[in-house]
Amino acid sequence: MNNIAGGMKSLCEDIITGREDRRSTIKQLKGEAETIRDNTRRFLADSKKFRDEMGKDLRKGLREGREDLIKNVNALREDFKEKEEEVKTDLAEATKIWNQMKETLRDRKMKPK
Repeated sequence: MNNIAGGMKSLCEDIITGREDRRSTIKQLKGEAETIRDNTRRFLADSKKFRDEMGKDLRKGLREGREDLIKNVNALREDFKEKEEEVKTDLAEATKIWNQMKETLRDRKMKPK
């Protein structure tokens, strides 16, 4: 009988110790889980802040890039218009010279030798 009583006593102590160990482990796990949650919240908040700043910078850069592109295109258009006018003037002068040369050749052909 002594053996049964000792076994029961040992079993009860093991149950109590196991229960305390589980409580301690659960408390520790809850603390770690809360730490993980806090770190996750901070990470998400930092990520959102970073994403918002990056989006703002990107939109600003695109807006500035668009404005620069518009200025460059307008400058190219103006340059093209100037060059177009120069080409028109050159063609008009070339046509005038060609017509004069044609008239001169016609006149020479028509004159008897």
